[in-house]
Amino acid sequence: MKKIIAIILALAMFTTMVAAQIPGDLDGDDAITVSDALKAMRIASQLDPYDAAADVDGNGSVTVADALQLLRCAMGFITPEGLAGDFQLTVPITEAALETGLEQFMVDRGMTSLGDPARFVRVMRKAAAGEPITVGFIGGSVTYGGAATTQYSRWARVVEAWWKKTFPQTQINYVNAGQSGTPSLFGVHRVEDDLLQYEPDFVVIEFGVNDELQDWQRDAYASLTRRIITSSSQPATLLFFVMNEGGTNAQADQIPIGNFYDLPMISYCDAVWPSVIGYNHTGGKFNWRDICADWVHPTDAGHAMCGELINCYLEAVYQNIDKLSSECKPVREDTPVPYYYQNTKWYNYRNTTPVSMGSFVRYYNNGSSWQANGNGTDPLILRCYGSRIIMPIQQSESDTVKATVTIDGGDPIRLDAEHLLISSGRYAYYFLYDSESPAWHTVELTLLDGTVSCGGLFVSWQD
Repeated sequence: MKKIIAIILALAMFTTMVAAQIPGDLDGDDAITVSDALKAMRIASQLDPYDAAADVDGNGSVTVADALQLLRCAMGFITPEGLAGDFQLTVPITEAALETGLEQFMVDRGMTSLGDPARFVRVMRKAAAGEPITVGFIGGSVTYGGAATTQYSRWARVVEAWWKKTFPQTQINYVNAGQSGTPSLFGVHRVEDDLLQYEPDFVVIEFGVNDELQDWQRDAYASLTRRIITSSSQPATLLFFVMNEGGTNAQADQIPIGNFYDLPMISYCDAVWPSVIGYNHTGGKFNWRDICADWVHPTDAGHAMCGELINCYLEAVYQNIDKLSSECKPVREDTPVPYYYQNTKWYNYRNTTPVSMGSFVRYYNNGSSWQANGNGTDPLILRCYGSRIIMPIQQSESDTVKATVTIDGGDPIRLDAEHLLISSGRYAYYFLYDSESPAWHTVELTLLDGTVSCGGLFVSWQD
C-alpha cells in the first residue's frame, strides 16, 4: 500500500511539474490568457518574483517582449506552440503535385523563399470563416494562360481551384490581369484598373520572362510589388518566376525585392529546369516540348506543374495555420530602389478623349490604339498629368516608325533608338519626359512617313 501511495504522489508531483513548465501559462489554467500577459508584465516590471514559465523566448530573463508575446497569443495572433518563435515552416509535396511529375527535391529547389506567411494565414482564416475572398494574378502571357488548351488548364486557374477545394463553402472571386507581351513597366501602369480596384486578398506576380535584367525594369517591378502590398486590401503576395527555353528569366533582379519585403517566392525555373532532358544537364526527367509548347508558354502539363508548385506552399501554410502567426508586419517605409512609379496612369482609348485626333483613327489589332498610316500629318494631341512620360508604340511598327513627339510645344523628339527603352512583346517603349514635379502636359504625336500605332501614354509621379 505504501508503494502505491508513493507512486501516486510521484505521479502527482510529475504532473504538477509538467503543468508548471508550460511556457506562458502562469496561472495554471491550461490556457494563455490576458491574465498571463499581465502577470508577465508584473514580473518584467519587478513587481512580482521571477517565474521561468514567463520566459517564453528562453533568453534567461522575463521582459516586456515576453509579456507582449503572451498578449498576442491571448488575442489569437499566434498559437501557444508558436510562442517561442521557433516553429519552422516546411513545404512537403502534395499528392496533386506528385501527379504532375514533380518530386520533393524539385519542390525544395523551387521554394526560393518561404517569406513571412502571416498575410496568408490571415486570408485563409478569413476564407475559413466563410467570408468571400478575391484571388488575383498579374503578369504576361504565361499568367494569362498562353498555350493552355482550356481556361481551366491555366496555372492561375489551378491555384484558384486549390482555394475552392480547400474552402468549398466560401465565395472565391477570380481576377486574371495577365496580358500577353507586356513587362512589369506595363503592369505597374495598369495595376490599379486591372487588379487593385477589385481589392484582392491574394496576389501572384509573374514577370520573370517578360522583364529583362535592366535597372529600369527592376525599378518598375519593385514599384509594382510595393503598390500591391501597400494597397487597401493588403493582399497576401507571392512572387513567381517562370522561364524561357534555356532556363533564363529575370529572377536575379526580382529576388532581392522579394527578400526586402520578406515575401514568399517560388521559382518554376529552379524547380524544373535542371530536370529537363538535354541542355548539358546530367540525366533529366522532362522533355522540353512535353512541358512547353514553344520557347516560353507551358503546355497543359507545364501549367499544372506551375499551379501545383504554388499550391504546395499554400497547403503547407494551411496545414500549419494554428502554429503560424497572422500578425502582419508593417511594410517597410524605405524602398530597395527608387519608387519612381508610386503613382501611375495609363492614358488609353478606354479612359481618354484626345484633344485632337488629327490624322489618327482608332485601330483594332493586337490591342486597340490610335493609328496614322499616311492619310495626313495632323498630330494626335493628348493631355496628361505627371512627371514622367513613356509612350508605347505597337511593336510591329517599331523598326520603321517615322514620327516625332513634342511635349508642351518643345523641340520635336524623334522616336528612335536614342529614346527607346526596350522593345518587348506587344510594344516598343519610348522614354519622352522626366521632371521632379508633376504637372499637366500636352503631348503631340506627328507621323512623318509610313505608319504609327500609339498605345497611349504611361505617366507616373511621386508624392
